[in-house]
Amino acid sequence: MGPQRTLGAGRTALLLAGLLLVALGHRSAASCPETDLENREEEAKIVLTGTVDEIINMDPVHNTYSCKVRVWRYLKGKSDVNREILLDGGNKLMIGGFGNPGICDNRVATGDTRIFFLNPALEAMGPEHKNELMLNSSLMRITLRNLEDVEHCVEGKRLAGNETGPTTGF
Repeated sequence: MGPQRTLGAGRTALLLAGLLLVALGHRSAASCPETDLENREEEAKIVLTGTVDEIINMDPVHNTYSCKVRVWRYLKGKSDVNREILLDGGNKLMIGGFGNPGICDNRVATGDTRIFFLNPALEAMGPEHKNELMLNSSLMRITLRNLEDVEHCVEGKRLAGNETGPTTGF
């Protein structure tokens, strides 16, 4: 009888630990609020799709890093990207701000393709960030729906089901 009782208690402890992990996961997701897509698009000077080619400039103290990103398509702000920013023949950019605790979804691996919301790095960030773009808000996965939603925002159209966004367009 003793071994069966121990086995049952072990299963119960394992179940409780799993429930605790799920609860903590939901809590951490809830503690990282994201503004709506219209505001994210409006606050970013440049919106593009791209693939992470290389991860560089890792800062072990702040757990931040920069990435060299191959650009596939500019959704907004192509004219704000000058020749000095472009790398490797003009189809790559240096993007910083990965690991920034103020941005919810900002971690990538080499080969990840995402929608990036960007602004030029501020001069106050120092010369090491010259000609670098910085993440402005969370990354988005590439899906047809996400691409359509971002394109609608760039065009100034209100997203379906969103009663609070800008109304220029429709």
